[in-house]
Amino acid sequence: MRDTLLWYPFRGPWLERTAVGSVLVLGSVLVVPAVLLVGYCLRVLEGALEGDDEPPAFGEWQTLASLGGWGTAITAVYLFGPLLAGAFVAGILAAIGYLALATVAPFVGGQEAVVLTLSIVAALAAALVALAIASVTLAIYFTLPAALTRYAATKRVRAAFDRDTVTSIVLTREYVIAMATLQLVPLVVPLVVLVCLVTVVGIPALPAVPFLAVLWSAYGLGVALRRGHVRVGPDESTTVESSLPA
Repeated sequence: MRDTLLWYPFRGPWLERTAVGSVLVLGSVLVVPAVLLVGYCLRVLEGALEGDDEPPAFGEWQTLASLGGWGTAITAVYLFGPLLAGAFVAGILAAIGYLALATVAPFVGGQEAVVLTLSIVAALAAALVALAIASVTLAIYFTLPAALTRYAATKRVRAAFDRDTVTSIVLTREYVIAMATLQLVPLVVPLVVLVCLVTVVGIPALPAVPFLAVLWSAYGLGVALRRGHVRVGPDESTTVESSLPA
């Protein structure tokens, strides 16, 4: 599998494909190229799930835009929905805490022990809220690829929010191992970028680095799920065959 994953981006007309991907990376600040890139990554993920050993060619731009648009929307809901809800709850708790302190302050003036106790309680409450938000953020980060995998496999937006199926994917050994392995990508990419900058001659290749990274990531996740017989396809009645022990 390592050899297959390593050489995956260089199969077929890799130079032309990498050039197009690099242009999309450079144009990502204009939003539309970024959406197209998301669509292409979803197509790579779909191909990996179906057993394709060569990256798909760029083309059918309208389809890529549709895939990327819905993929971006799914990502936005997963990322910003819980975070906005958490911020709202944190704001309410902060307002309640402020009103409570303002009400109690006139009665505890000069009582240093009481003031210190209230300060500690407030600090602990703030720490718990921050911990809860951080935990939710990590959970979303870990779950989002499974939701996008569901969408790539089914082409149905609702499938990305099917809690039972998405959770069953997340709890498989293959998914956990794949996600753990993919954490190496954010560590390796900066090193490669640094080498390109130091050598100077590698600077023109800089846009290709993130493109190749997302190719490896999408393909690696899809292959891991396919080889582990993790069912993520359109049949809603199917269950995941390989899951973590209870």
